Amino acid sequence: MAFLKKSLFLILFLGLVPLSFCENDKREGENEEEQDDDQSEEKRALGTLLKGVGSAVATVGKMVADQFGKLLQAGQG
Repeated sequence: MAFLKKSLFLILFLGLVPLSFCENDKREGENEEEQDDDQSEEKRALGTLLKGVGSAVATVGKMVADQFGKLLQAGQG
């Protein structure tokens, strides 16, 4: 009977140890996925920000060019 208890305990122990390793690996995988999601969101936000800055710079450039053109015409006339 004692041999049966020891065998059963050994089987139970050997079954639980790999199970805990699998759970740890799963948690690490989930953490990596969350980090990847955060990084992709940051990249998308940065892309949107750069597009907005680019259009603002283009608008300001056009305004400066128009004003500079008016100054040149006023100086010649």
